[in-house]
Amino acid sequence: MLSCVRNRRIRKGFTLIELIVVLFILVGLAALIIPTVSGMVGRTTSSTSASSIGNVANAIQRYEAQFMQYPDNFDLLKTSLATGTTLDTLDAAFVLATEEVPLSPTIRVPLTAAGITSVGIHTADDGSYVLAVPTALTNAAILRGPTAATQVALGLEKSPGVAGKYVVLGVGSITDMKGKTIIEPPVAFPSDGSINPVLTYRRFMAIFQINDGVTPLTRAKLVGVLAPDASSVSTELGNYFKLTQPNN
Repeated sequence: MLSCVRNRRIRKGFTLIELIVVLFILVGLAALIIPTVSGMVGRTTSSTSASSIGNVANAIQRYEAQFMQYPDNFDLLKTSLATGTTLDTLDAAFVLATEEVPLSPTIRVPLTAAGITSVGIHTADDGSYVLAVPTALTNAAILRGPTAATQVALGLEKSPGVAGKYVVLGVGSITDMKGKTIIEPPVAFPSDGSINPVLTYRRFMAIFQINDGVTPLTRAKLVGVLAPDASSVSTELGNYFKLTQPNN
């Protein structure tokens, strides 16, 4: 009788072998769950970014249709009109995909005709939520535009394009379309938690064509919208469907 009671007391806990078996089961479950959760985060980020790109483009086009011009006060993406360096909180991939586009009296005409006469300027360490300072564009301003290779990658050109044919402007909080065709320009939240929107510029970018390759256009025109890392809606959708495939 005493032996049975003693055995029951001993069996109240787990043996070392049982604990090891449970540990191996938990490790195996983690190996299955973690990639699935990571994939879900990646898919959510890609689908949200693709949706935001479409929403921003739609808001700009509806503003133009309603007011017969594009909204003013896009973000410059540089720290001053003519001599400032590129905003150092921009995504590194975006910086590599773009280059400086110096304006001139002639090149600036298409922007002015389209209603873009002022831009927002940030300081070097501004992130997504700091309001830019509205500043009138001048003939000496320096903007950013896609490189020739980026033009091809985005489908804007069939072969390497001409430098200075397009400019890229950030769709930030001081844009004139805020409260008219969009409540608040969206911020892209990355799947990489180390990229903090408070510290990193995570607004979407509008691409405007200002040149036909030889001469300036009469009026600038919207040709696309990019995510903060210079990816297009097709890239984001491609990432989404790639992540939905087995073993990804």
